[in-house]
Amino acid sequence: MGPGAVLYLNMRRFSYGLLTLLLFALLLSGCDVPKPPPELPTATPGSSNPESPDFQAGFTPVRIEPIKGYTPIPSAPGNIFFVRSSGLWRISPDGSGEKQLASLEVTNPPQPSPDGSMVAFTTADGVYVVPSAGGEPRKVASGNIPDGQRLGWTPDGKQVGYFTFDPETMGKEQAWAASVQGGDPISIITLTASAVSRGPAYEKSVRWSPDGLFVAVSGANNPFWLLRWPLSTGREGDIREVPGGEPEWSPDGRTIMYAETLSGALLVYGVLQAEATPFRNELRYVGTGLGEYAQGPGPRFSPASTGSDSDLIAFRSHTQQGEPQVAIRRRNEGELQPLPPFTNNPAWSPGGDRLVVETGSLAAATFGPQWTPNGLSIVRLSLSAGNPHKMFPLVKDARWPAWGK
Repeated sequence: MGPGAVLYLNMRRFSYGLLTLLLFALLLSGCDVPKPPPELPTATPGSSNPESPDFQAGFTPVRIEPIKGYTPIPSAPGNIFFVRSSGLWRISPDGSGEKQLASLEVTNPPQPSPDGSMVAFTTADGVYVVPSAGGEPRKVASGNIPDGQRLGWTPDGKQVGYFTFDPETMGKEQAWAASVQGGDPISIITLTASAVSRGPAYEKSVRWSPDGLFVAVSGANNPFWLLRWPLSTGREGDIREVPGGEPEWSPDGRTIMYAETLSGALLVYGVLQAEATPFRNELRYVGTGLGEYAQGPGPRFSPASTGSDSDLIAFRSHTQQGEPQVAIRRRNEGELQPLPPFTNNPAWSPGGDRLVVETGSLAAATFGPQWTPNGLSIVRLSLSAGNPHKMFPLVKDARWPAWGK
């Protein structure tokens, strides 16, 4: 075959191939072939594009995130107990249900039981309990009951801790545990302090740990004592002496916050480690500085505390001008805004997100300025540093608040 014939055959083959490709393309164009998805539109700041970080639909609610590490405990409102010259009273946090529970002369702050069903209080000659719903007060212990003490309850609500003094022996104090069901009280420890007739002193207290395995007993002067419960003397560490006063158990029972000195320094004592570390207070004075009235700081852990840096603590403080005010801080994350001046004696709500405090004024007295309470207020806390808290008047002519379940 000559060169011309070969060229003719190749051209025919090329034409047939091109025709085949064209026919194949026409067939494809008649079929539904999936297309790749389009690219998402680029976020345009300030536009209405839903992918924009600045986009907010008008109906989208603003979500408020809780402070990390701090969550209030879901709890019923509970009852607030307080004292007047006419006796012991109860009121709801919303101001309703004001009711007198006892007409006896109450000599120390009342203390609700752990379950909120009863409240304990003292008179000059004994310790009483009364149902929080109302009823007849019942005397569970007799004795010479000193002022300046805080009662305590065992976690099971079966016993009340209190102090008596010996009028014939200056400075001798006896801590007891009385059963609410009756019977002889248990002697916990005898303390002897010097120069307690006048001047600054700690508030005396008997405070059981949340698990009921220890009891901390604080007298009018250093030190406080930490004892195993039930009482035991057969093992190392059954009785410990800790320099300081007004101990406050953390809700997890691992540590105790207390006042190292009457000048107000705070420490945290690790129960298992049996050692204390300084607690830093960068801005606020600790303690009211009023001498005989509430000289110690009385630190109070929020019931919602978990042992983290964000735990909330309220303590008695004062301004540079000597005006009592309640200070609030996180355990290791700095101080929050304090309450206004002329607030004192804070008590936490069962949920740990509110406080009830005394309001009042100062007046000249024989031994220096004297705090005179004139009512109670509820405080809704702001958990942002620098933001003021909100205070709402609750009741007039009231002192020594305690908030029970």
